[in-house]
Amino acid sequence: MIITAIILATLAAFALALGTHFQQYAVATMTPGPKRRATWVTGLGLMGMVTVLNVIALGLGPVAIVQPIGAISLVFAALISRRYFGLQFGAPLLISIGVTMFSIFAFVTTSAQFSHELVATEESVTWLLALLVALSVFGALFALSRAGHIPRVIMTGIIFGTVAAATHVLARTVVTEGLPDFETSGSRWWMMLAAVALASAVGFWLVQTAYASGPPETVLAGLTVIDPIVAVVIGAAFFGEYAGLTPMAIGLLLLAAGGGVAGVWMLSQFHPRVLESKTASTGRIPTDVPAHLSPEPRTPARNNQGIRS
Repeated sequence: MIITAIILATLAAFALALGTHFQQYAVATMTPGPKRRATWVTGLGLMGMVTVLNVIALGLGPVAIVQPIGAISLVFAALISRRYFGLQFGAPLLISIGVTMFSIFAFVTTSAQFSHELVATEESVTWLLALLVALSVFGALFALSRAGHIPRVIMTGIIFGTVAAATHVLARTVVTEGLPDFETSGSRWWMMLAAVALASAVGFWLVQTAYASGPPETVLAGLTVIDPIVAVVIGAAFFGEYAGLTPMAIGLLLLAAGGGVAGVWMLSQFHPRVLESKTASTGRIPTDVPAHLSPEPRTPARNNQGIRS
């Protein structure tokens, strides 16, 4: 089952990268019109496919293995940007992606060694339910705030990491016990399902605001680093899924998490689109920008449909 979960998670990673590019391109680049709506809806459909594939994968394998596989979407996203959007693979970008991927790999291999079957109690489910509701409220307020690109990415990663942990609990419950009835014990299960839907909607709204303020690779990097870290922490703290962690293992997990965050920060600072925006805002060419990333400013051309080309 774990092999099947890995395959499904990899397919979800590709759909995530493709859907992210469709939506980010529609939100941040295209002018309003039918073509923009069609592009955005296509991205939405791909995101729906990601959800379905991830739910099935989380029901078949541990969250510590399934969720971090989403980091592969960062590689897919870079390849898509290079092929269709002319992204140049400079040294800073490659180092940023490499640091992020290596950190996630270290986090997965370490946490997977201590993975156990989760134990869901009424108390742990209640705490997770309360956390989902609280994050939904806070995330909605955050989306309406003036927070920058990286804070929005971090908040979205926290929300989706909590959603992933809750989805894993729900999916494992169905796989091992079947769909519960709506009774005293089963009602809490259905309440958490509703809370997952609410938190997912808020996270989706928040990530749209992140698309409008930064490149898709940064969004994906933040999600694929923060999301699995939060999911593993919740699985360990609430459901005993990673019991028996040694001090060395905890230290490795902390180092891997720190490396992942550093990789995301590097990507947010040295992504070619970010460097080009700095050039445009300052009116000069920064010394750390390669020559091929510093063209003279020009006004985007428009076709007869009003779409930038």
